[in-house]
Amino acid sequence: MNQHNQSSLRRGQTVLPKHRFGIGMRLFVSFVIIVGLAAGASVVGWLSYARLSGELEQIAQSELPRLSLASRLSRVGADISAVLPSLARSERAATYEAARAIYSDRLVELREVIAEAERNGIGGGELDALAEEITDQVQRMDGAVGVRFALLGEMRSLVDELRWVQADLLEEAGPLVDDIRFNVEKELADFTGAAPLLAENQKSEALLTVVAQANLATGLISRVSGVTTAEDMQEAVAFLGDSTDELAARVQSLTDWPDSITVRQLAGRILEIADNRDGIPHLKQLELEALAEAQRVTEENQRLVEQLGEEIRAEVSETERNAEAAAVRARQAIETGRRWLLLIAVLAITSAILIGYFYVYRSLLLRIRHLANAAANIAEGKSGTLIQPQGRDELGDLATALNIFRRTRDDLIQSAKLAALGQMAAGIGHELNQPLAAIQSHSHNGVRLIEQGKVEMARQSLEKIKGLTGRMAGQISHLRRFARRPETRLGPVALDEPVNAAVSLLSHRFEDEDVVLEVEMPTGMPAMVTAESVRLEQVVVNLLANALDAVSGLDTRHVRLVVTMQGETVMMAISDTGGGIPHSHRDVVFDPFFTTKAPGSGLGLGLSISYNIIKDFNGSIAVRQTNSTGTTFLVTLERAS
Repeated sequence: MNQHNQSSLRRGQTVLPKHRFGIGMRLFVSFVIIVGLAAGASVVGWLSYARLSGELEQIAQSELPRLSLASRLSRVGADISAVLPSLARSERAATYEAARAIYSDRLVELREVIAEAERNGIGGGELDALAEEITDQVQRMDGAVGVRFALLGEMRSLVDELRWVQADLLEEAGPLVDDIRFNVEKELADFTGAAPLLAENQKSEALLTVVAQANLATGLISRVSGVTTAEDMQEAVAFLGDSTDELAARVQSLTDWPDSITVRQLAGRILEIADNRDGIPHLKQLELEALAEAQRVTEENQRLVEQLGEEIRAEVSETERNAEAAAVRARQAIETGRRWLLLIAVLAITSAILIGYFYVYRSLLLRIRHLANAAANIAEGKSGTLIQPQGRDELGDLATALNIFRRTRDDLIQSAKLAALGQMAAGIGHELNQPLAAIQSHSHNGVRLIEQGKVEMARQSLEKIKGLTGRMAGQISHLRRFARRPETRLGPVALDEPVNAAVSLLSHRFEDEDVVLEVEMPTGMPAMVTAESVRLEQVVVNLLANALDAVSGLDTRHVRLVVTMQGETVMMAISDTGGGIPHSHRDVVFDPFFTTKAPGSGLGLGLSISYNIIKDFNGSIAVRQTNSTGTTFLVTLERAS
């Protein structure tokens, strides 16, 4: 592009030639060629596919609906088969009702699909008969499961009662054992013979055996209520019978002991619950029989569903054969037109390759890729990116515009830093004036001390002057480093260095505005991040300066900077005690030129530039929280080794 166009672009105006063979005209010519070939192919295809339409119409109007209905029947049958096992295995009425509701919905859907299938000539009545049989089996299932749930409920009630009886038995036996112990001790003290001691010992043995057998019987009854097979039931009942026989014998031995009446009554209730004729074993036997009946119904239902599946598969096979025959005829019609289309296809492919390689790839794609890479480099903050315009078309104009954009972006970032330095000018002057005044005082004192022959004291004044000049040189060097254009290469940076440098730059504002600053850094090893020191310092300066502005003029003026490490990330939170960010501003605080400050107090670029800098570091910056008591900005960076 010539010098006139470049200068016009710098003024924001793009001057393009009125008449040139640019991208638009070249694409139009290519489009005409491709459309011409496509039109020829369309004519040949229309003539060939006219024969095909009849076959496709037959498939679409006859075979596809039949195949769709057969597929729906197969799906509904599979759904019914999937629900069946959960009906017989349900342990709660609510679970069964939920599965039963799903099963009923599937049966209704099955009948609807069967009715539609028979209207289309599928099934011939056999499917409806199978559906009726499946419905009858489900009603049998309802009866068996209802009986089973009633028995389960009665058993649960008896088991609950059994636990209370056991607890009462243990509670009643305790005082009796204490009485026996007391009587034994008394007889031993008054020893009147062995007979009373033997009687007390027999009562104690009988009582403890009753308690032990009652506990054993309770456990065996609970085991009986939970068995799932006839074999387990037979084994558990045998053990229970032995235990109850021993319990009954021991209860009988306590008959002559009046104080044991409550224990005998409670043990008797345990024996009633354990009775094979009307207790839990009897109820469990009935429940297992009901479960077996439900399983038989389930197996019969499963057989009917499988038979339904066989009928559906037969219909699907017939439909597939008809569709395959129609497809063969369609392939024959297609083969005729294929030969005619081959020549046009070869011409179209050849033209597309020539246009695609020589124009689209070489003249457009490579240049666009070059521009995209350059734009990505600019977005990553690589200021040294320079784009060489190639060609006298729109892409050449875009390359020139990107160069101007790169320079403008770099200038804006530099302007923001210089603006920040300008805002700190008064504080910088204060930082330099203090050591200058001290130097003047020490130099004056040094002269007087030399005149008085106090060389050692004069040397001390000169040493102080040397230290002050070193401090001033360090401050000026720091300002020069902050103001210069940053490096584009990223690398490991100790986060405490840019943080301390930023705090040093703004220290005068913290002192002048009486703002309390708290900085918390990790102890031990420094927090290393992947960044570039100067740009990272600029981000910290921007955030701290915004925090100072937020607390300006308030009664409570606190700013806090906290750095933490978590896994492979390092987080820096900067908080203030200002008035917070209004809700309407939260979505635009990072937009360029957005500011709430008075005119002339800021460019509105600080947060926008900080956002892009942190993004260049593969990090993130966001408003972590904000309310009427303050705001916290959170910067997240990659941790460097």
